[in-house]
Amino acid sequence: MTQAREQNTTDFPFVGDNATPLDITTLATLIKRYVAEPAWHCLRWPHTISLGAGLPSTAALECPEGQAFNRDRELRWKRRHDTYTVLLLSSTSVPNTDLRALVNPQHHPQTWQIRNLNAQFYPATETRFPQGITYPERLDIGQRYFIDEQTGIVQFVALRAL
Repeated sequence: MTQAREQNTTDFPFVGDNATPLDITTLATLIKRYVAEPAWHCLRWPHTISLGAGLPSTAALECPEGQAFNRDRELRWKRRHDTYTVLLLSSTSVPNTDLRALVNPQHHPQTWQIRNLNAQFYPATETRFPQGITYPERLDIGQRYFIDEQTGIVQFVALRAL
């Protein structure tokens, strides 16, 4: 993605993960719980990447890793054998969650700065993706940087719907 116009937010972001591995049914439930429509999804296999509108189907969750995202949140997952780990990146607070918030080295909840950037997707001729990327003609997404407030270092870059 190439970067375009910048936007900053002042909400109370949340970054958290699961404490124990999840099965595919629980993963599907978490995606529906944390990523409301309108949403996009990105599915990644070793040979290709696919972006699409809407939440992924349960069958699509079989891919090795992916993410579902909307305007405020991105939920990433990684499959390991028959279980999944997740990471939730949210620009807003997440009340009543059973995900654990990431902590800093002093074991206090991590605090984040958010930086939103609009983006333009790479052209279809981009060579860094030799197997190609499948995506809709109208791809309305941007990027969100999660910056450690103590160090100023970008820790995560999330996709976001515009």
